[in-house]
Amino acid sequence: MDKLNSRKKYMRDVYSKYWTNVRKRYGIIQYDKDLISKLVQITKSGKVLEVAIGDGYPYSHALTEKEYDLYGIDISPQHVEMVRKALPSINVSVGDAENIKFRDHFFDLVFCFRSTWYFSNITKAVSEMLRVVKKGGLVMFDVQNINHPIHLKFIKEQIKREKSYTYEITTRFIKNFIKLIIRPIRFYPIHWSLEKHIILETPTDPNLLKQFFKENMIVFQVYGVEWNNNKYALRKLETGKDFDKYDRLVYKATKP
Repeated sequence: MDKLNSRKKYMRDVYSKYWTNVRKRYGIIQYDKDLISKLVQITKSGKVLEVAIGDGYPYSHALTEKEYDLYGIDISPQHVEMVRKALPSINVSVGDAENIKFRDHFFDLVFCFRSTWYFSNITKAVSEMLRVVKKGGLVMFDVQNINHPIHLKFIKEQIKREKSYTYEITTRFIKNFIKLIIRPIRFYPIHWSLEKHIILETPTDPNLLKQFFKENMIVFQVYGVEWNNNKYALRKLETGKDFDKYDRLVYKATKP
């Protein structure tokens, strides 16, 4: 099995279970509230798709209170079943962000938050989201900025773990023992395995998206995320010079 398929299989079968617990710890922060507000401002009704819907919280859950025809896809059958039980008004199904099973121009709005760094091909996923949205419709998604120091350091560590099996197994077991020690205080899922390391998260180069949008004549707006701003976490960025100040970027693209 190649790396990309191994990664998708891991996301579907293993990481999805871990993420369910992690999301509950995160709760809803100002960033999430601002994203929901942006979605509601874009359109008051119509067909809306959340890509990588997870368990449906907090975004689609918030939108169920509005007059939307909501859809969702996720690579994990477990997540899809969770949405069906908790949010039955949402039309949810198992699906791949890089091969969305809906016809062209079907949705008024498509969005994907806290997930793009798990995709193996970001431009293919964005291309698919643009394909299924109507002309003049909007696509919103966030990315981890690969040029930010936090993500540069993270990627170096991930590559090291992927190349050195000994380093990876040692690191994995040390982390698992630490999780066991602190488990009475805080629960972290433990994954005992002798398999090679799989790089799950891939931050995005903003220049890649800029080139993609230019080639496809897509008008877009970028926001930087200010995590410590308790009033409004999204800052509108006018030029690419400011991008690298932010570890997270939010894109809003209009389909021509």
